[in-house]
Parts: sequence; C-alpha cells; structure tokens
Amino acid sequence: MTALEARCRWLLRAYPAWYRRQRGDEMLGTLMEASPADRRWPSPRDIWAMMVGGLRVRAGQHRRLSTPANLRLAGLLGVALALLWLIGQNLSSAIMFWAHVYPAATPSNLGYQAAASLLALAAVVAAWFAPWPVVAVPALAGAVLWVYSGDRIMASQPAGLLILLVILTAGRDRMPRPWLGLAGLLFACTVLEQSTAAPSLYFLYTPLVFAPWVVLGAVILWAAVDARPAVAMAIYLASNYVIFTLIGYAGYGGGPAAAWEWYLPIAGVAVLGGCALWRLRRQAVL
Repeated sequence: MTALEARCRWLLRAYPAWYRRQRGDEMLGTLMEASPADRRWPSPRDIWAMMVGGLRVRAGQHRRLSTPANLRLAGLLGVALALLWLIGQNLSSAIMFWAHVYPAATPSNLGYQAAASLLALAAVVAAWFAPWPVVAVPALAGAVLWVYSGDRIMASQPAGLLILLVILTAGRDRMPRPWLGLAGLLFACTVLEQSTAAPSLYFLYTPLVFAPWVVLGAVILWAAVDARPAVAMAIYLASNYVIFTLIGYAGYGGGPAAAWEWYLPIAGVAVLGGCALWRLRRQAVL
C-alpha cells in the first residue's frame, strides 16, 4: 500500500462505516485516479470535499427523524451539557478542597455533593449507552441527594435537569455517539477551569473560561449540516445564565439585582435558539 492510498483510506473515515462499506472502494478508486502517481497526499481540494461530504452524510442520518424527535435529542444533549458543567464544577471543587488548595474550611456537605455529582455523571453517560431504567435510577437518586446535601434553591437547577434527563431518555432514538466529543470537551474545560484556582495554573484560567464560547462558534458553523448541537448549546447557555439572572434579580443571599449585562447573553441565547430551531425544522422530515 502506497503512502497516498493509506492517507486516502484514512480520509474515508470522515464517512460512516456503513457508507464506507457500500461505496468506500469506489471512492478510493476515484481519489487514486484523480491524484498523480508521484503524490504522497491527496490535493487540498479533495481533502476538503471528502471532509464536507462525510459531515453531510453523517448529519443526513438525522433527517430520517421527525422534528419532535430531533428536538428531543437536541434537548437531551443540552440537558447533558448543562449537567456536565455543574458536575465538573462540583467534583473539581471537592478535589481542590480535599487537596487543601482552597484555604477555607472544607464544607460539611461536600461529600454528599460529590456523591450526587458522581450519580449524575453516571446518569449522563448512561443516556448514551444504557436503557432507560439504568438512566433513571442514578438520575433520580442524584437529584434527591443534591437537594438533601445543600441549599434547595441552588439545588433546583441540577435536580430539575436530572428529572428532565429521565423524561427525555424515555424515547426510542438515542443520541449519536459523536456528540460525546462535544460533551467531553465542555466537561474537561469546566474541570480544568476550576483547577486553575491553584496559583501556579492561574494563567490557564482566562482561555479556559472562553473555551465554551469557542466551542459555541464551532457548533454554529456545524449547524449548516446539523442544527441539533446548536439547539443543545442554546439550552446549555440558557440553563447557566437564566438561573443566575433570576437569583440576582431576586437579590438572593443579599446580593444585588441582576445587572443589565446579564440580559445580553440571554438575548443572544434566544437568537441562537430561534435560528437553530428554524434550521432544524428545515433539515428534518415532518
């Protein structure tokens, strides 16, 4: 096998396995014929065409579903992302307290919150791989423990998200496995961001804070072939900003009412969600 053929075969992985089984040999032959014999790499034009074609084929698989089914999957991903953000914050804070990185005394309920976070993490992972009862048991247990372990107003967000997770996983269709990459990236950014409380790592804090916004930009571009992750990101952002805006507006904990700057991200989320829903409706079957 030549270096060109090996790289062309690697490029074919942009397409799903079933598509490669049906048309892989034909596409490989076309690529090889279009490339001069002395080349070691496909041309930039061929690389771009293969990558875009693979993305379109992968995204086109969701067009078999109705708009409500795609909305359920998008909502499920959004709930999973919002939960992973909360879980990442809780678990990394617990590690930092137990490692004595934070100077304050360790909260007495930290163990309960860490246990609730682990149950929630198990439920989120199960939403991709396991049957509905396997999702429901750790999700509901985590919701109860989360409410029991801390302030009930603050716990309403993770508990509500876990209940939504249980409801949304009751459908037949499951989330695509490639979405795990998006979920894992945001979870890793959250954990690393919290870990930059250590002085030696503080220089990483700013880029990690903005990392979810970079992901959001990529997801908006991805909406050209699959709008569901954009809908999910709108839900993720709304879950983060709305809860804190409401808490600030109510002056919870003696804090001031929410400043006007809080409403700009919410307006942006509304625009993102509306555009993504419009795009999703055009991409799905009735």
